[in-house]
Amino acid sequence: MNQTTASPIKITLLFLLFFAIIVVMPMIPSPQLGHTTIGNILAPIVLLLLTRYVYQKEGKNLSALGLTLKKNTITYFPMGVIVGILFFSLLLLSQAYQNGLSITPNPNANVFLILGGFLFLIISVLNEELIFRGYCFQQTLYHVGVTRANIIFAFLFIVYHWIALHAWGNWAAMLGLFTTGFGHFLFATAFLKSRTLYFPIGIHLGNNWAQRYLFSANMGGINNNPSNDTFFILNSSLQESSLSLTIFNYVVSILCFLSVTWTIWKWTKN
Repeated sequence: MNQTTASPIKITLLFLLFFAIIVVMPMIPSPQLGHTTIGNILAPIVLLLLTRYVYQKEGKNLSALGLTLKKNTITYFPMGVIVGILFFSLLLLSQAYQNGLSITPNPNANVFLILGGFLFLIISVLNEELIFRGYCFQQTLYHVGVTRANIIFAFLFIVYHWIALHAWGNWAAMLGLFTTGFGHFLFATAFLKSRTLYFPIGIHLGNNWAQRYLFSANMGGINNNPSNDTFFILNSSLQESSLSLTIFNYVVSILCFLSVTWTIWKWTKN
């Protein structure tokens, strides 16, 4: 099959432009909308329009990323959300068991606030998927193949989180965020096997939502009035985390990422 391939220079410049958009647009003065701004909301829209424009210049459209409204593609989104929630829940429950944490329902849980978290998180998820699993990733595949492209973008994904979460120079935080590279392998595999970006968007969103709104860590027994934006509370024993437990948590995280990635990779699309 003939494939229009962008030059490495074009890929690099577009990647830097995409990155600049999500950095600059939130800084543009605009009215505050809850926890976000109009600039934040517009950033993924601008990225999507720019991606569409680049594909149109090559005689293609967003179907190259599987971003169509057809049933056989859009159903991957809710499927991905479920996979993402189950994935993070399995990961956290494994770590909670080893770390001696108990899980109790949050009596103050506000269902509307918690479910509204999907709308809040979708902005950052769309930004990251369009930058790291979108046009630039797809074009890099044509140049260097799946393995090398994944290594390159996994590294870029890690560095992005170091910068976004202000971890640069904090070696403990940088080591902890190393697992985000395995997150790239998971999301990229979901895209390559389903042939639609809806699938990694769903997995990414489900994972981030579960991490932020499903569980609240280290609050039970400490705070008698827990916040109302999580369904469950992790009750900590207040024991200081040992090096062995820290290493265990990292290993479990990596194994969970690799297991789900392998499962999706072995799955064959009908």
